[in-house]
Amino acid sequence: MANFHLEATIISRGKGRSVTAAVGYISGKTLRDNYSGKTYYNSRNDVIWQKIFLPNDAPQEFRNLQHLCNEIECAEVRRDARTARQFIGSLPNELPPGELIRIVHEFIEDNFLSCSLCAVAAIHRGRNRDDPSRNNPHVHIIVPTRPVGEGGFSKWKDREHDKREYITIWREQWAEVQNRAYERNGLDIQVSHEALEVQGKRDREPTIHLSRIDWQKEQRGERTPAGDRKRAIKARNEERVRQREIKRECELELSR
Repeated sequence: MANFHLEATIISRGKGRSVTAAVGYISGKTLRDNYSGKTYYNSRNDVIWQKIFLPNDAPQEFRNLQHLCNEIECAEVRRDARTARQFIGSLPNELPPGELIRIVHEFIEDNFLSCSLCAVAAIHRGRNRDDPSRNNPHVHIIVPTRPVGEGGFSKWKDREHDKREYITIWREQWAEVQNRAYERNGLDIQVSHEALEVQGKRDREPTIHLSRIDWQKEQRGERTPAGDRKRAIKARNEERVRQREIKRECELELSR
């Protein structure tokens, strides 16, 4: 079943977060944070694709993940610096891997490369706990807060995208690139960034998104309160669908 999810957060030293740690986590690579001196050891087997996106005039050395992280950290001197934006978006499990990559490419090229911003992206296979035979693919995208040019990162931060309106713009763009992919593949499926009430689907209860910690616990077979709530919502929505189908069948019988 098609689903829509895109969340955006800020990676900030003031909140105790490291952009190097985040890049290492999504890519499954061991990286050293040259600001804190810490080394983050990562190894994961669920990364099905990973790429560094750079503007055309960016230094070629930035294609090395460790070097790129070093430059991001060096560009920020404040202890409370906001170093990057992080996005997590669900991807259609109805489509082949090549289409998932194209979705990510289009989204990053249209929204970040066009503004001279670089990005690191990684698609994770994911597992659908409710249906182990199906994957739950999703992408992590990390976008540093400074534009990139021939001389490396700019002295000035990208302040334009701090405007709250961009949350809506990014969510709308994420829906659009997925819907184009569905259309290319001949699937009569659409997703929307709008709330269910706006879409007119008041009889469907919105689901919830599991935190990374809860998701990891669920993957290990541990039930969590959030996971139980998500399963309960899914069951209620499925029951609503079943009741609607029964009602339609009854109305059809009466009309004969």
